[in-house]
Amino acid sequence: MGETETLDLGRRGFLASAAIAAAASGLALSSAPAGAEPINRSVSSVRFGGNSLRFADLTHRLTRQFNFDPTHPRIDMQSVDGSGVAVGMKMHRLLLIEHTGTHLDAPSHFGSEFKSVGDLPLSDLVVPLAVISIADRAAQSRNAQLEPDDVLRWEGRHGRLPAGCCVAMDSGSDPLARPELRASDGKFASTGFSPEAAKMLAQSRDVKGIAVDAMTIDSGPHVPSYPVHQFWLRSGRWGVEGITNLSAVPASGALLIVGAAPIADATGIPIRALALF
Repeated sequence: MGETETLDLGRRGFLASAAIAAAASGLALSSAPAGAEPINRSVSSVRFGGNSLRFADLTHRLTRQFNFDPTHPRIDMQSVDGSGVAVGMKMHRLLLIEHTGTHLDAPSHFGSEFKSVGDLPLSDLVVPLAVISIADRAAQSRNAQLEPDDVLRWEGRHGRLPAGCCVAMDSGSDPLARPELRASDGKFASTGFSPEAAKMLAQSRDVKGIAVDAMTIDSGPHVPSYPVHQFWLRSGRWGVEGITNLSAVPASGALLIVGAAPIADATGIPIRALALF
């Protein structure tokens, strides 16, 4: 990690702790109507100790829009009567598939012998963030992949990937735009990491997680064999799918907060992802 980045993250230690607590406290569930914008699209800032800290929410609002197949809903809420109903208390039972909305894939997603969400240490979920754009290529192909050459080009501009980082693919994708889930031939289409890039990041770089603005870290042609999922998660690393607003974050120098409730045995969980810079 370079000197500038070390200083940058160090002076934000207190605010990072506060952000972790806030991020872990909520899933941003909403019954917003179709077409609602993701939360906090713009960059915000706060003052602390004479410094200005900018932050961006990288989380889609978690709504029933993610029920892509109505016959197999991924999220629902049901009213539950509580002891305080007479004085206006409201409470819901949340019915949720773990891998819904902006969410974390734990290693146990591809093997019960690997770490679950509840097993991941907090030190693995507060990490430097490297954003690599493949938006130009994704505009030409809905199955565009982040390749090793993309990593090398990023390093040519910003230096070697910081130790223990998350590499996020910015393809300009929006999973709620339903036409983007199908290629012209009607087959499933999605951007993602190539198997070669995943192996490079695991074997010759110190990377804790990868993130995509699509709903799968594997590109369309690799579903349902899932080679990136199989290799990456079984190596003990995590993935984030459905991240958003990456264009508001600098390519290097940001800190990613993965706000994941430590649920025992969970293979994944919707998160509140925040970038501080």
